[in-house]
Amino acid sequence: MLQGKRKGFIQEGGDNIELYNEQATKENIISKLKELENTNPQDAVLIYLAGHGETINDRWYFIPHELTYPEREVEVQTKGISSDELSVLIRNTKAQKILVLIDACKSGAALLAFRGFEDRKALSQLSRATGVHVIAASTKEQYAAEVKDLGHGVFTYTLLEGLKGKAAGGTNIVTVRKLMGYVEEQLPEITKRYKQEAQFPVVDSKGMDFPLVLVK
Repeated sequence: MLQGKRKGFIQEGGDNIELYNEQATKENIISKLKELENTNPQDAVLIYLAGHGETINDRWYFIPHELTYPEREVEVQTKGISSDELSVLIRNTKAQKILVLIDACKSGAALLAFRGFEDRKALSQLSRATGVHVIAASTKEQYAAEVKDLGHGVFTYTLLEGLKGKAAGGTNIVTVRKLMGYVEEQLPEITKRYKQEAQFPVVDSKGMDFPLVLVK
């Protein structure tokens, strides 16, 4: 994510769905997330949200492109996408393997809404093959740092480095949990290296680990 740009990325069943800048409206993001209801149980889905976030009364909101006054609480509450809305949309996904990545300020607050995914999926006969994982860029009070030299938010930069192979742990495969461990270890160090306040990711991981990348 380049500075100031909102991005949404969804990968499912080998297909990529991308929304950038003016495309990343509340209506479009919700519409694409609703399409995940058509996934198959054996699919793996990766959802990546990058942009601005805000917390109001312990509820986290993702700021879509058309929300021009994020300092106004009423506008955020009416035009933003709440963590509760995101949770319901993702909960309706039929895929049994889900990874949600959020590179936005205060995104750790979103994890409260994502708790309990396994309660629904445990009802499935495929529960042994279920994995639901969320990685948020920062704690519920913390801003997500961006460094111009990196061309990304520091969280996204760390994710990409991990996916390129640094999270493989001496093997040729990056899995969700290997990526989580790499981000938890490296993100605070990388932010400090670039003269930023140490940034701590927040993770929630339940169920089965699954592979993300085969490293060449």
